[in-house]
Amino acid sequence: MTAQLAAWGRLGSDPRPVETKSGRPMTVGSLAVEVSDDGDPEWLGVVAFAETAETLARHTKGDCVSVSGRLQRRTYTTRNGEERQQLQVVADTLVSARSVSPAGKRQQEQPSLEQARQLYGS
Repeated sequence: MTAQLAAWGRLGSDPRPVETKSGRPMTVGSLAVEVSDDGDPEWLGVVAFAETAETLARHTKGDCVSVSGRLQRRTYTTRNGEERQQLQVVADTLVSARSVSPAGKRQQEQPSLEQARQLYGS
């Protein structure tokens, strides 16, 4: 059984195009998602392939995006030898909040966090 996730937030870094060990192109990034009112975001890794990877690669740090896909836990070892875990979403779809609004009109500016809360509820 797999867990599906739909979330929106801001990219925490510029997405990086990379290749899998088998040579398959993908794009990776991080997404800050607010899950409580304490002000500290939860960080999700984002992994995208094919057209979704191309869409993610066109974004930059701070862009507000909506992502949906399969949730998985990744275990990795840091340079200091510490083992860590990260939740990440393998994105099926990615929508830029800078180009779409609920009314279907293009926005000139990216919405602030408060504007996004008003648009999408929170």
